[in-house]
Amino acid sequence: MRFMMPSMPDIHVGARFSIAVLICLSMFTLPAMSAQELPQQYKPVGAATLRVLWFDVYAAELRSPDGVFSAMKGPLLLKLTYLRDIKRQKLLNETAAQMESVSPELRSRWLSQLEGIWPDIGKGDQLAFYLDPQGAGHFYFNEGYIGSVNDSRFGIEFIGIWLAEDSSYPDLARKLRGES
Repeated sequence: MRFMMPSMPDIHVGARFSIAVLICLSMFTLPAMSAQELPQQYKPVGAATLRVLWFDVYAAELRSPDGVFSAMKGPLLLKLTYLRDIKRQKLLNETAAQMESVSPELRSRWLSQLEGIWPDIGKGDQLAFYLDPQGAGHFYFNEGYIGSVNDSRFGIEFIGIWLAEDSSYPDLARKLRGES
């Protein structure tokens, strides 16, 4: 059986070929867009609640494909369920403070991108961060995709806020890494 293109009398043969190539290419590129879907099949690595003074800020959970943290690289999924209202600007300020080791120019570029992605957070809202295998970072608000920062330096620096050995909250980091 021979594959035949439908009859298109007004389109040149070369144009029909180009259309067929575009259709075929789109079939191969659509799976690459799946990074916008929040990974649901990942297994829990660790969980902890961030408490500052007498305030519970968020409940955090780290997930990975096999339920093990082995390195500061993707794929990893960090879910933060907020236990209080937090304005976007407060999130940006705290993120800037946690990224003091990053050059001011790079930090400013990343924060500008985050300002266009992050919403204000209400009690009970979830903000998730997916670090993909290539190092890009994808954000989800209440499980809906809200944006990405496609810079592997950002992905590692950002997830390091919660997971690095020298995190500002070492007990939280150890629990998330599954070391408690």
